[in-house]
Amino acid sequence: MLHVLTSPKRFFYSLIMILTVTILSACTSTPPAPEDIPPALFSKLDYDSAYYLKKDEQLGSDKNTSWQFITLQALISEGKFTLANSIIEYLQSQPLSDTQQSELSLLLADKLYRQNRLGEAQTALNKLTSDKLSALGYLYYLKLQTKIYKESGDASGASDTLLLLIPVSSNEQEKQQYTDMLLEQLLLLPESVLNQYDENQLPAGNILSFQEIKQGWYELAILYQRYQSRANQLLHALENWQQRYPTHPALSLMPQKLTDIQELSAYEPKNIAILIPLSGRFEQQGKAIQYGLLHAFYKQQHNKESENITTQSPTLHFFDTNIQSPEQIITAMTEQNIDFVIGPLLKREVDSLLPLMAELPVLSFNSIDNEQMEENRVAWHYAFPISPEQEAKQAAQLIAQQQHKKPLIIAPNSAYGKRIADAFTTQWLTLSEQQTEQAEQAEVHLFNNKAQLAEFISGVLQIDQSKTRITQIKNLTGLPLETEVRSRRDIDAIYIVSNRDELNLIKPFIDVSISPFAKAIPLYANSRSHVVDHDGKQNKELEKITFSDINYLIDVNNTVFNEVEQVWPKQPYSTLRLFALGFDSYQLINQLIPLQNIANYNYQGLVGELTLDNSNIVQAKLSWAKYQQGNSIEIDTAITEE
Repeated sequence: MLHVLTSPKRFFYSLIMILTVTILSACTSTPPAPEDIPPALFSKLDYDSAYYLKKDEQLGSDKNTSWQFITLQALISEGKFTLANSIIEYLQSQPLSDTQQSELSLLLADKLYRQNRLGEAQTALNKLTSDKLSALGYLYYLKLQTKIYKESGDASGASDTLLLLIPVSSNEQEKQQYTDMLLEQLLLLPESVLNQYDENQLPAGNILSFQEIKQGWYELAILYQRYQSRANQLLHALENWQQRYPTHPALSLMPQKLTDIQELSAYEPKNIAILIPLSGRFEQQGKAIQYGLLHAFYKQQHNKESENITTQSPTLHFFDTNIQSPEQIITAMTEQNIDFVIGPLLKREVDSLLPLMAELPVLSFNSIDNEQMEENRVAWHYAFPISPEQEAKQAAQLIAQQQHKKPLIIAPNSAYGKRIADAFTTQWLTLSEQQTEQAEQAEVHLFNNKAQLAEFISGVLQIDQSKTRITQIKNLTGLPLETEVRSRRDIDAIYIVSNRDELNLIKPFIDVSISPFAKAIPLYANSRSHVVDHDGKQNKELEKITFSDINYLIDVNNTVFNEVEQVWPKQPYSTLRLFALGFDSYQLINQLIPLQNIANYNYQGLVGELTLDNSNIVQAKLSWAKYQQGNSIEIDTAITEE
């Protein structure tokens, strides 16, 4: 820091010299002076700090603080904090009026804020008297206070300050920015704080007090929190709010989130077509989806009746894609005024039918080829597949989250097994590259059939190599050595892709192959191996295996699971997964627009936590559980679907 010299003239002369050298080294020039009157403090400055310091030197007044304050404002805005500190030190030694003391505290707070010293900046603001500031100074103060509160995570302080800032801001663009910011800060407050005002207490008159304006804003935030995923109800609630607050200042400058509601209006179809196979080879899968969809439909009907909601429910039209051609389906849909489509299920049906439904919102159970999708993307076409590849990616994320460094994948030697292994290894490589410069490849081993599993596991864990080494040593020494077969120790996790029968063999083969003195390798499995085990005997054999599945089959105490068990008992999990897919597909009709437009929005379905990616594909965050003493116990994870 520069030290104050014996005379103010010498002090400012030194600053001029320093700034002049800085400016010359940067090859800049100072514009000519238009006048000798300093600009208003806290106004937008047209020149740099060297210019203002030079002006003070030219005027030759030892007690002229106006140019010194302006110079300080310019230095702070330019980030020249060492020079700013010298002027602050000098000004603090001078006799200042109450107004000047407050202005200096405000400039000091601004400097500290720009240095990311938020606590000290707030202390400096607390020392000033805001009513001693000019109108520009007060505006400057409110803006700075808002920034400090916001970056300190004080949503209550930020929102209270914004309520003061918006009315005194003259710039319409800034006003809109602060209005949007106010709603964002209010939404960070706990519901108990927002609910502190009595909704039944109407404003006293046409001219609202500050508290009444604040009450109106708090109610707006509550309405948005409550109905943000139900745009039609939000619109209705806003109409009621406007009747309660006909003179509220927010009416002339609403937050962007509340003016864009029309774009967020959920689909409200009157005639829904469901395109699934209801006969033939895939009849069982189609009917499982149909049962899930109907269960969601009637459950929604029941909820409406219990809440006295009188809106008309849509009519469902089922089309059997096994016996009806695409042309027949499209013709019938036109005759029945279809305005929303769920399905088709099979990929070939999606590829043939989707191009014929370009004008209709569609939620299919499969996605078309990536190249086709990019060329013919339609904003209202969505896909909701239960993807085994996505499950493998989430497995890679969990294994990385568990701090494993060298996983190994065991999968069947089939197109399905290779697809899953590729998805896992690709995701693992991406995660490894994010964590280290030398990314570790995940090791893949494919088995052919159950009969060869013992030999296969021995090879994977390199037991055969250990036996070969022991034999070689015995042959070389000719001695009766005591030996122990050792398994490899370079892997720290195994992800198993298999059905239940295969897993029942793979798990014990791994257990007996691991050296008794070696650390147990954590085992992970996919949902294909998760089946109904009423007596828990098989589950006991799979002790400590961690596996993934849809939330509906992990949390079997949920209401829908119990309802289905009563009317449709003893169904295999493969069928219940499709039931959950059908159930969620109907529920998603009202959720697709919010998922598409609201950042970080998700919907908790039977399949899991559902989000929508940039390609309009619904992504499901699966649940995880571990077998313990014959039971599956859900475990908490922090995996997020990307």
